[in-house]
Amino acid sequence: MARKLNWGILGAASIARSAVAPAIKASNNGVLAAVASRNADSARRFADELGVAKTVDSYEALLADPTIDVIYNAEWSKRAAEAGKAVLCEKPLTMEAGTAERLIAECAAANQPLMEAFMYRFHPQHRRVSEIIESGEIGDVVEVRSHLSVDLMSPPDPSNVRFKSELGGGALLDMGCYGISICRMVFGETPRSVRGWWHRDERFGVDVTAAGVLEFSGGRVGLPSCSFVGSGQGFYTVIGRRGTIEVPRGIIPGQGDRFPEALIIVTDQSGGRRTEELPAIDQYQLMVEAFGDAVINGNPVPLSNDDTIANMKVLDAFARSAKSGSVETV
Repeated sequence: MARKLNWGILGAASIARSAVAPAIKASNNGVLAAVASRNADSARRFADELGVAKTVDSYEALLADPTIDVIYNAEWSKRAAEAGKAVLCEKPLTMEAGTAERLIAECAAANQPLMEAFMYRFHPQHRRVSEIIESGEIGDVVEVRSHLSVDLMSPPDPSNVRFKSELGGGALLDMGCYGISICRMVFGETPRSVRGWWHRDERFGVDVTAAGVLEFSGGRVGLPSCSFVGSGQGFYTVIGRRGTIEVPRGIIPGQGDRFPEALIIVTDQSGGRRTEELPAIDQYQLMVEAFGDAVINGNPVPLSNDDTIANMKVLDAFARSAKSGSVETV
């Protein structure tokens, strides 16, 4: 029988409950073995809801468990690696690039795999977008527009970590990281400079809306935007010299019955449109399985740490620009 990894989850956050834990349970190479929370009731509710056999009342106890192979978390990556666990860390990996570089080095020194959990990158629709671009159907790509927004302001919940500046709150880090990653993914490079803007809610000391211009080589541009105010979900558009590709569910595509399929819409110069439908698939499960395979086989993680650092450096430049009001180099 093929080896299966025992996963432990640190914390009972909503993203772990709704997406990551079900993905681990559905994966072909992983078992959701334990969940730890500082709140025993939260851990038990999580375990009862998802059928997890073991609950632990402290993060330290889960890290000390010799039966656990992999940790999913958002805060304790260094300690998990030092405890001999592979680490899948929620995005963004850290609050700024320098810290990310140190964390990556620390996990490497502990000889433990570390990967940032950008789940969207594992959906087949992006591979299909790449195939269309490479076919020449829309001509040379000159612009990428990307957007993610969810209304968190009607009304805002002050206890939400997204509104806590000391914990990396704000729309740019929470949502803008996707839009920047998409622009970089499509162009296959890191932008030279960034002009960023944001609107901050002074009640919380975090940005709630952000938009920017990324300058890529050859005069090409990326236009990422994000918001806690709108409700545009996650989409992107690739603009070429002879047509466009729209990906209306580019970040949160179909899962289960909510959305039956992912969509790709190609428009030519004359306005002719065709729509491609891709079957619904759990991109979290694909991420978990890809990371698990790398851990089991001793291979490099499928989303490289270099890619993570490159994205963090753009986020840093964006924040500097939003604060200074000037163009910042990456």
